[in-house]
Amino acid sequence: MPLTERPILIAAALRAEREALEQRSTELEERRLPGIQDGDLLTGRLGGHAVALLRCGVGKVAAASAVAAASALEPRCIISVGSAAALHAGHRVGDVVISTEVLQHDFAAVSASGFTLFGYGSDWPSEGEPLLRSDPALTALTAQAAQVQGAARGFAVSAGRIATGDWFVNDRATRDAIAQRTGADLVEMEGAAIAFVAERFGVPWIVIRSVSDAGDASAPTAFDEFLPLAAANAASIVEAILPQLP
Repeated sequence: MPLTERPILIAAALRAEREALEQRSTELEERRLPGIQDGDLLTGRLGGHAVALLRCGVGKVAAASAVAAASALEPRCIISVGSAAALHAGHRVGDVVISTEVLQHDFAAVSASGFTLFGYGSDWPSEGEPLLRSDPALTALTAQAAQVQGAARGFAVSAGRIATGDWFVNDRATRDAIAQRTGADLVEMEGAAIAFVAERFGVPWIVIRSVSDAGDASAPTAFDEFLPLAAANAASIVEAILPQLP
């Protein structure tokens, strides 16, 4: 379907995360653009709204490059969607968090004894860009629409800080250290990079993530088991909030 209006660009790292969106969409067709691999970009409609569904790949570099390439479609909003690990016990498998802020938990000054985050809210070294704030009005509208969907499907929805880094977290001590350093609710691998690109293109953005695991030693097994649930819950929230997006 040729796009006749500016789409909402929805970026998911994994095929399973995008498939949950495809199942809710219609009129899907592959779209080819420079910088995007064949089959990774589909255009169509979700809930009557023009969308572009992007499989952006795992990690910050893959996500940023793919979303930058897909920005040739001139999206009116960019959503990062998919799974995440909970950084504390307040979030159960399947629960959804909508971003108030995103940050890079591995943007840091490194020494032999470890590392400390830097650049957050300061002019050095990167003008505070490791920490990006979602538009408060967009977060509020999104969270309000999502609450109804979450209640209907039996999972909790909240707004909070989401941490991004190029690590699959499957160690309790590492998880707890990320939580302490960042004050985040969830940790994943693409959201802050996608938000960075969106801001550079002047496009509104939001990150929507559903819990697949607890970021501890059980994470690899739990991730495989609960990824379909997390992907479905996150996709249901995306569908529910589309009428509220700019």
